[in-house]
Amino acid sequence: MLCDMERCASLPPLVGLVDTVKEGFSGFHMGAFSVECDVVDPADVAAIVKTVVRALALYDTAAFREMINNCMSQDLSWKGPARLWEKMLLSLNVAGSEAGTEGDEIAPLDKENIATP
Repeated sequence: MLCDMERCASLPPLVGLVDTVKEGFSGFHMGAFSVECDVVDPADVAAIVKTVVRALALYDTAAFREMINNCMSQDLSWKGPARLWEKMLLSLNVAGSEAGTEGDEIAPLDKENIATP
């Protein structure tokens, strides 16, 4: 379930965000979905309905607002994963390899890099 200032949206695990959503803390998980794209699996429909009903039961409550705050307070930047990846690569001890520069992540926050209509 993805959150913003006003709403949360449930998600199936296939979208790649399942590790960023903590069940009941920052959103809802719907469970595993069928990978058969030619037919609608009734179990998938039931899972969606069940999750939407759960989300609606929390809507506009203190628990819902807390869930939104929990979701929005997560650091989902690439800074941590990039640091781990660099550490793993450096552990290979390849001649000439050295650690990168530590610093702030500037480009994603730079408004000049965002296209506007």
